[in-house]
Formats: sequence, C-alpha cells, structure tokens
Amino acid sequence: MKKKLLSAIKRRVGKKVWNKWFSTFEVLSISEKGTTFSVGNLFIKDWLEEKYGKAIKSAVKEVFGKDIEFKVVYKENPLTSEEEKKEKTFPKSFVKPPKDSNLNPDFTFSSFVVGSGNETAFKFAKKVAMEPGRFSPIFIYGGVGVGKTHLVQAIGNYTYSNKSEVDLIYLTSERFMNEMIKYLRENKMEKFREKYRNVDIFIVDDVQFLTGKNGVQFELFNTFNELMDKKKQLIFCSDRSPSDLKDFQDRLVSRFKMGIVIEMRLPDVETRKRIARKIAEREGGNLDEELLDFLAENIDGSLRELRGAIIKLIAYQEIEGKKVGIVEAINLVSSFLKKANAIDPGERLVSVLSGMFDTSPSMIRSRSRKANIVMARELGIFFARKYLKMTVRETAKFFGRSPSVISTTTRKVEEKIKDSPSMKSYLNKILAHISPAVGKFS
Repeated sequence: MKKKLLSAIKRRVGKKVWNKWFSTFEVLSISEKGTTFSVGNLFIKDWLEEKYGKAIKSAVKEVFGKDIEFKVVYKENPLTSEEEKKEKTFPKSFVKPPKDSNLNPDFTFSSFVVGSGNETAFKFAKKVAMEPGRFSPIFIYGGVGVGKTHLVQAIGNYTYSNKSEVDLIYLTSERFMNEMIKYLRENKMEKFREKYRNVDIFIVDDVQFLTGKNGVQFELFNTFNELMDKKKQLIFCSDRSPSDLKDFQDRLVSRFKMGIVIEMRLPDVETRKRIARKIAEREGGNLDEELLDFLAENIDGSLRELRGAIIKLIAYQEIEGKKVGIVEAINLVSSFLKKANAIDPGERLVSVLSGMFDTSPSMIRSRSRKANIVMARELGIFFARKYLKMTVRETAKFFGRSPSVISTTTRKVEEKIKDSPSMKSYLNKILAHISPAVGKFS
C-alpha cells in the first residue's frame, strides 16, 4: 500500500519535482482515520503542503477509492550508519574557535534555550550547520536580544568543532564595510573579494546597519551572487524583515527574500525561566530558582536585560557574601523591571491571593472563616500594611475590618512568619507577583 501511494504521488508531480522535493518523503502511517506522511525538514513540509497538497490528495483518493484525510509531519531522518551518526551528532568535545573568527565560544547549540519563539530558526540553524549549502540563503530577523547572534554564531562554533574542512566567515555588516574601505584605500579590492568570495559559509550579522550605504550594498550584492553560483551557504541577520529594510537596493532585498526568511520572537515566560537558569549556570552564580523565576516573569525586555540583572545579583552575592532575597533583589534591579500595571496595588494583591488560595477577591473581604480564606485575608492585611505601606485606616476600609482587627492581625502574622517556613514561602510568592506594583522595598 505504501509503495502504491508513493508511486501515485510521483506520477502526479513528475520525476524532476519528485527528485528535488520528495527525497525525504515517506509514508509514516496508514489507518482508518487517515494517512500520515513524513518529511525530513520543516521548510519542505510547508512547501509540499502548499504547492503539492492537491496532487497528494488526488493520489490518496486514487489508492483508497475515496477522499481520506492526510497530513504531512516533520520527522528527522534516522541515522543509517556509525559514520553518518558521527557526522550528524554535535560533538561532545568542543573545539574553541580561533581568536580571529569573531565568534563567542559560549554561543553554542547546547547553550541555546529553545522555545516557541525560536524553534523554527533553531532547527534550520542546526540543519545548515550539518549540511551547509542545502538551504541558502537564510535570513533571520527579530527584535533586540532574542538570540539571533547566539544562534548564527552557534553554526560557526559547530563548524570549527565538527567540520574543520569547511571554510567559514562570521562578521558584522559594520566590519564588512570597514574592511572594504580599508582594502579600497590600499587599492587591494581583488584581495578583499578573494577573501570573502571563496568561503563555504558566509554569515553577516546586523545587516540593517548598511542602510543607505550604496557602495557597500553593491559589493555585498556581488559577493552574494558569486557565493550562490558556487552553491555556498549564506546567512544574514537583522533586527527587521527584508521588506522593512529602508534605503536598501531592491535587488539586494530581493536576494534576501529568495531564500528562507525566519522571524525570531521574544521568548514566552516559561522559556525565559529556562533561559534565566541557563544564564545563572553559565555565569557560575548560585541564585535561588524562585528568584530566577521572578526575574524571568518581571523583566520582559530583551534577554540582554535579563542577563544584566542576573549578573548584577550574582556579583552582589559574591561581594556581600550572602544570599540575595526577592525583596533585596527588587531594590538592586528595579531599573530592569517592567512598569507597574495601572491596576490598583490593593486590588492586584487580592487578585494574587485569590489565585493562590483558590477563592475570590470578594470572599477574601467577606466574613468567611474557612481556613484557606482566613489565611489569604491575614496575609493580605499584613502585606498591605508592611509592603504596600497602607495606613491602618486604609487597610481597614479596604478589607472591611475595624482598625483594631488590622493591628492585631498584622502583629499575629509577623510572629507567625518568624517560625513558619510556609508563611515565608507564601509571602515570597506574593512578593514575586506584586512587586512591579509595589516599587522599591525598604
């Protein structure tokens, strides 16, 4: 049945298309619910579905005698031999790149944290590192601090560790421009062209800085063409998509668009948490996981800002010789933290408490004596007095209690916290959620 299916598809697309696009295409499973095909990379998966979906559907109908659901999934090809396995597996021993390579040895595939915002780019980067020239050019774009430079330098570091015979150049667009000017002044442009047009992998970072530099764009355009003619691998990085590159020659922009264009986005919170742990580990710091989670949740700018905050706290711990807690950390890295929401701090407090204790804000303010609600109410009163700096009267009005009850509850919780790890844990969780609205703590 599988052979029959593949033959029917091959007849419809033709031999030339089959050899070019269906080399990793196979039947993964057949059931009453439908047929699943697999393919060896994500780009081809999307391409086949878009361009040849009708042909595949027609072939499936021919074989089964009726319309039946099908899907194409991405599945990495199994390794067929020890030699191939060695070739396609990232090396356990890392070879440090030469000093003149412009590569940061810390930027490797193993140190890159994969999430929903960068998964596609990561898979293509690995594929390019293992099979340079197969998908060229590649244009990766995204905002500041999303990991573009890390990812393209990981290709370079992998190459130096595992493919010593491959000639690779990584540089920024500014360096490309400066070198071009230097060689031009020395009347050695042929030497410049020989240097950059005889490599296997050519990576240019921060392409956007060539805006308005027509002479440099012209040289890059010709370098691009010559390397493409030689079936070499070209990779470009930018903070914006090719379509958004202003004051760029149309013909160069069209070259960027002719390959695979991939966007990298800021990571989600869970990915940021894993990145925070990876940064702390790489920097040799021993920060509590609860603190790292707090930083990941409350620094929503670039990953460089997250790294800056973590390094500052690690340095503080080393200098002071003591652990830094969340309250202290808020004071130290307040400039990195996202702005407080417009929501009233008191309302935000009861919202956080209702989530922690599985109740509602109105129940926390009610007269209920259920254990979870009492605990939430007491912690809320204490937090409002000590951290939100609400007066006794303000707190009494907010929680619907008398001033004397507020004072008694505050003292009661203060005593409990001294000997209760669970109370301290609850307080730290509240701090982690409410801190942007609180600002600096004294």
